[in-house]
Amino acid sequence: MKARSYMIAIPKNEQDIKDIAGMFKRLSETRGIELLSHKFEETLELELEVDGSKYDVQAAPLELEIPEMYRIQHFFPDVDIEAVENARIGLELNMEFGEDALKSYHAQLKMIHALMPEAVAVIDDSSEKILSGRWVKLAAESSVPPAPRYIYTVQAVSGEEDCVWLHSHGLNRCGLPELEILNSTKETYQSHYNVIETLANRMLEMEEPLEPKEPLFLARMTEEIPMVVTLVEWQEAVEYYPEDMLGGKADREESHNENTCAIFVYAAYEDVEKQNYTPVCVFDEYMEGNPLYMISTEETERMKKLARERLDYMLRAFTDKENKIIVKIGLEVDEEFKDEQNQWEHIWFELLEPMEGRLKCRLTQEPYYVKDMHEGSEGIYPFEQITDWLIFTKERRISADDVYLLDLE
Repeated sequence: MKARSYMIAIPKNEQDIKDIAGMFKRLSETRGIELLSHKFEETLELELEVDGSKYDVQAAPLELEIPEMYRIQHFFPDVDIEAVENARIGLELNMEFGEDALKSYHAQLKMIHALMPEAVAVIDDSSEKILSGRWVKLAAESSVPPAPRYIYTVQAVSGEEDCVWLHSHGLNRCGLPELEILNSTKETYQSHYNVIETLANRMLEMEEPLEPKEPLFLARMTEEIPMVVTLVEWQEAVEYYPEDMLGGKADREESHNENTCAIFVYAAYEDVEKQNYTPVCVFDEYMEGNPLYMISTEETERMKKLARERLDYMLRAFTDKENKIIVKIGLEVDEEFKDEQNQWEHIWFELLEPMEGRLKCRLTQEPYYVKDMHEGSEGIYPFEQITDWLIFTKERRISADDVYLLDLE
């Protein structure tokens, strides 16, 4: 069963929350949004159609109290931080996601931006994160959904010992279990975070939900060693660990005790049939290398569309010689490696020089499936082969997803 998705817009001006007529006007004027019906009692009840999908939405003002554990997802200028700290009231908007979780998430951003276009921040209560209002505006006005990682947050909780408990928030609104990795460490939790993120993204795209104990090929640790993951319901998973361990049975009395699963792995092929699963840490030594995580064709296409939509930001950033830019290029794999699922290898290059419709780049890593190319190889590639890019300024890293930061430089 899906949980409802809750977001709260923090207005630049509190009076905007009282402007119901203005909200209706903006909804009716926003491209891609159609107001089908509405009624106003204690809350504003809306039936909206966004990009062809219908949603029943509730909106209402509420007093603000931001929990300390909520993650600040974006960089905020001082003026925005001050506005958030001083805010006393916000506009909550909640809805149930449709079948396509990423499309629904994008639709909710579009709704909240139409209702409150001058929001300084948006609290995504379901994923326990705080979004920049500038980012929300950029995402809402885009034809491409934001990265699926925005749907959820992965929290790393540590105690006095070395133990780290990783767990997600936000997937339940998609009809999926929250994901966990138990008994991680302060040295390995970043690598384990990559496992949760990759699995969450894959599960968001699956037509049928991944069932407990079902295997899923997630990554290639080396050319010979695959990582095959599976889900184990939390009630069973905690039995493998001490009761008083962080994230163990004793931590489940008040929270994290409903729709949540821990991630384990099948270390060998024969383990799948026997359902002989093992903690993720069995692959820790390989995660220090260059594991290749399996990104779906759908996600690659989304990244490619967004990178192309915002290519002008990257080209503008290149004119500042203090910036370094890397570009992910899709390379056609060698014939011996081709199959239906493996046509292109997407790999990082350093941008050397933009040209008319093309980029001159230098390869920054060894390919897996293109044997005649090696780290340091240079080439010229058309814009059509770009699937992602990153800008490294003196202050921060900027992706196609958060280019609003360039306007703050």
